[in-house]
Amino acid sequence: METFSWQDRDADGNKVVYEAQHFGGWWQLMVAPKLGRSQRDEVVFTPADFTEEHWQTLRDLLWRKYQRRRVAWDMVQHIDDILAGKATNERRDRRNGKSR
Repeated sequence: METFSWQDRDADGNKVVYEAQHFGGWWQLMVAPKLGRSQRDEVVFTPADFTEEHWQTLRDLLWRKYQRRRVAWDMVQHIDDILAGKATNERRDRRNGKSR
């Protein structure tokens, strides 16, 4: 599993940390509030749904990593396909090929 994180502000203007986890060709987005050092152990990441803005931010992050040879081109291409509507982000059950 590979995890990529970035910081942003939510609708209320509070800082939040996003983590996009990639495993088995499927992306999962987690979000948590940004806390100080003394409260870091208490951070709880909760699942969130991807928006167009999240996909674009993740694509930019992966592009920068690809230029430094930190990620494979396939990851960047997969995000491009999702943004273009050519692919979906579905978790698949490998035993019978059905979506979960």
